[in-house]
Amino acid sequence: MAYAGRERRVHTCFVTRNREYHTRSGTCVAVRDRRSTAWIAGHRAVGLFLLEQRDSGPYLGRPLEFFAPYTRVVTSEVVDIARPGRTVVQAYSLVSGLLPT
Repeated sequence: MAYAGRERRVHTCFVTRNREYHTRSGTCVAVRDRRSTAWIAGHRAVGLFLLEQRDSGPYLGRPLEFFAPYTRVVTSEVVDIARPGRTVVQAYSLVSGLLPT
């Protein structure tokens, strides 16, 4: 039986060819390299907002677009979408200085 209510989870991990983009409520909070699994603290996407898909379609197979005034980051195509575990979410504060709630 599937849950029919509103989605309550706020953390999402978008996996591209080389990176994992971790978001909280549509804001990029951390980026991790897939090969080394090292967090990239100075990545340009951290702190930017995720642009919603125009046709509300799935993100799979499409590049992500993060934006802020005067800044835009476009990624490679999304190959997977995952929900990060509790320990991964707790690591965000070490990477970007943002405390997850």
